[in-house]
Amino acid sequence: MTGRLPIILVPLLLGVLLGCPDHAWALQSHGPPEGLYVHQMAHIHFVLALGYLLWDIRRSSFTSMGWRYLQVFCLLMIVWNVLAFTGHAMGVVLEPHHISTVQGYFQSRLLGPLTTTKIIFYITKLDHLVAVPALFFLFIGMRSLYRTVIEHAGEEKK
Repeated sequence: MTGRLPIILVPLLLGVLLGCPDHAWALQSHGPPEGLYVHQMAHIHFVLALGYLLWDIRRSSFTSMGWRYLQVFCLLMIVWNVLAFTGHAMGVVLEPHHISTVQGYFQSRLLGPLTTTKIIFYITKLDHLVAVPALFFLFIGMRSLYRTVIEHAGEEKK
C-alpha cells in the first residue's frame, strides 16, 4: 500500500494547488524598497553563477558544439542580467509622471523631453532581444549534448 500512496497524493496535491490560487499574475511587483533590493541581488548572483559556469566549461576544455552553444547562452544571459539590472535602477530614478500608463501597463509611453536616463531606460526594456536568443542557444546546446549522449550509447551497444 505504501507504493500507491505517492501515486494517490500527487494528483490530490496538484488539484489543491492548481484549484485554489489566490492571485496568478505573471508579473510580480515588488514592495519598495526591499523587494527591489532582493531582486537586484538575485541578478548579481545569477551573473556570478553564469560566470562560474562559463569559466568552468572553458577550464574543462569541452570542445563539442553543445558546450560552445552553452557558452554563448552564458554570455548572452550575463548581458541580459546587466541590462535588467540597469533597467531596474533606471526605473527607480525615473519619476512616475515621466511614464504615461493611461491605457494600461502594456501600452505605457515615455513622455518627453527625452533625457539620457529615459533613453537608457527604454533600451533596457528591450532586454527580450537578448533573452530570447540566449534561450535559443540553451535549447540547441542541450539538444546537441543530448544527441551526443544518444550516439555514444548506440555505439556502446554495438
